[in-house]
Amino acid sequence: MLRTSNLWKLIFFMENTISLVTPKSDFTFADQFTPKEQGNSEFYPLLLRGMTHKLNNLLAVIQGFSSLIMMDEALDETVIENISHMKEAANNASELSERILPAGGCSQITQQELLLSEFIPMLEDNLKEPFNKNNVPISIQCPGQVAKVSADPSRLKNILSELMANACDAAIEVDGRASIEIHNPGDFSPNEENFVDILVKNSGPTIPGDKLEQIWQPFYSSKDSSHFGIGLTTAAVLSSQMGMHLGVHSADNATVFWLRIPAA
Repeated sequence: MLRTSNLWKLIFFMENTISLVTPKSDFTFADQFTPKEQGNSEFYPLLLRGMTHKLNNLLAVIQGFSSLIMMDEALDETVIENISHMKEAANNASELSERILPAGGCSQITQQELLLSEFIPMLEDNLKEPFNKNNVPISIQCPGQVAKVSADPSRLKNILSELMANACDAAIEVDGRASIEIHNPGDFSPNEENFVDILVKNSGPTIPGDKLEQIWQPFYSSKDSSHFGIGLTTAAVLSSQMGMHLGVHSADNATVFWLRIPAA
């Protein structure tokens, strides 16, 4: 029989644990983004065509509101509102343009040795920003000493930012929470495999099994039209370019993204 103190410890542990996973859990990896001579030749043209189409739509908004402003005889509240729409559309167009190269696998990658125990704290405010904005509890767990990895710092930041933004969106739906954990080789996956493992966890709606492979595809999104639908695509493409592995496991109202980075 459990003592009362031990029972409360068990209850606290269960309530504060998003998801218990192991390397043997059923993760779905973004294998289609691994460079191949054949098999995914249509992916990048599809991506770029779609992104161009979305960019053109945004530019059309700018052009349309510009025409309206030119027809107004005096600046009034309507004009100010139109200008605000123009500014918003222009900002969206700029953001989308910046994401075309990374999502299309066309970014220049400059890999170097990184100490995640120094790198992650530098990103902490950036990673927490969407959670703080939406009052979603977030925890970052990074050991004081982490094995060196080989990565492009700016691209790794892109990957983690996309995964954290995705986790925040999912947690918002159920008033949930999220966490990011960094594990040294041997702490999560077998030591002999020599990977540093990053787990991004969130409580939220379970992703149906038949949708797990689709989430990596460009413009697939269960969110509203304000989302471009290329966040996880970008993360998957950049991971592949740097020799990393990105997988997802979703069950029991919790989702875990597993980023495997070869230790340097």
